[in-house]
Amino acid sequence: MTTTAHIQQVIRSYGFDAWVLYDFRGSNSIAWQLLGLSADTHCTRRWMMVIPAEGTPVKILHAMEQHPLEHVDAETMLYARKEEWEQNTASVLQRYKTIAMEYSPNGELPVVAKVDAGTIERIRSLGIEIVSSADLAQEFTAVWTEDQIAQNIETANKLYTVMIYAFEFIRHNLQQKHVFTEFDVVTAISNRFEELQLLSSHTPNVSVNANAANPHYHATAEHNTPIGYGDLVLIDMWAKTPDPHSTFADITWMGYAGEEVPERYSSVFSVIRDARDAVVAELHRRFEHNEPVRGCDLDEIARTIINKAGYEKEFFHRTGHSIAVEIHGPGTNLDNYETRDTRRILPMTSFSVEPGIYIPGEFGMRTEIDVVITKDKKALVTGGTPQTAIIPLLAPTDPLAGLK
Repeated sequence: MTTTAHIQQVIRSYGFDAWVLYDFRGSNSIAWQLLGLSADTHCTRRWMMVIPAEGTPVKILHAMEQHPLEHVDAETMLYARKEEWEQNTASVLQRYKTIAMEYSPNGELPVVAKVDAGTIERIRSLGIEIVSSADLAQEFTAVWTEDQIAQNIETANKLYTVMIYAFEFIRHNLQQKHVFTEFDVVTAISNRFEELQLLSSHTPNVSVNANAANPHYHATAEHNTPIGYGDLVLIDMWAKTPDPHSTFADITWMGYAGEEVPERYSSVFSVIRDARDAVVAELHRRFEHNEPVRGCDLDEIARTIINKAGYEKEFFHRTGHSIAVEIHGPGTNLDNYETRDTRRILPMTSFSVEPGIYIPGEFGMRTEIDVVITKDKKALVTGGTPQTAIIPLLAPTDPLAGLK
């Protein structure tokens, strides 16, 4: 767990008087992660942890449920009756003018909105200003260690080899004129994950043609579509190692079951490729000039390119998501569409860049890479060279040979 001294140092850097962590029955995952509570902790009563910018932290716990924070070094105040809860919390909180909590003004950033409205209202009634802990929290929940980065690079490289393997599997079955489906490819990928000791939170997305127009389509043994000549194929996969501290890698590639990719497919792919690359270029530029960069800014860069190409309505999700030990991490998302993520991109964090275009009833297309921001603010793209064009899987010369 992060030391109190470090947390207080960061609180001071943001100019807050205190960081107030509040939870009721696991409602605040950020607080649990920060304080090192295990997922199976029995926790049925509300508690509060107040970490001041200066001075001794205070934990306010129910008298019958002190164990959840027994490992946390802080002054302890106990309550049983609701009046005692109100008195204790008020006596501690009224020492401060401005506190940070897991709250999002106007609900713009739901991923950090962990404190209920009633609790916010009550604390404000004490004359205290509440600000969002969004940027503060990601300093402790989304930042990776050097070991995690090193391990992630290995994982991303393995994932890249599995992606090439999946397209080889499709190419071979097409050449042999076998009857096979999206789910057969899913199974082949899952078996390869097992061989490489990679774990995933879900089976990969292998989807053809109109199925790919649903970004969260998943083929199953009962629900799948055959893959045949002339099909457009999207493969999205993500995985990590069994180490509980390991981080995910997440990539999406496109292939075409034919000798030459049709112009329409090529032109659409070039739009999302250019949007993806523009995001990475802007990251490099801003970090080189020591300029701050927010998730919403990067989303707008990709979205502007896709909108200009005439596909505004066909790009209906954020450009990217935070990645950590969870596939959708607690850090900054590349989003000014579903939400407005004004959090800064921090060193030692990671996120996907995955613009897409989806035309219902016809096809969907996405390209996805992962970016890791190093300690010295370099934007490192992991997992092999990013895809530059749709792979023509039945081209006379093996199109996969140069990707290995």
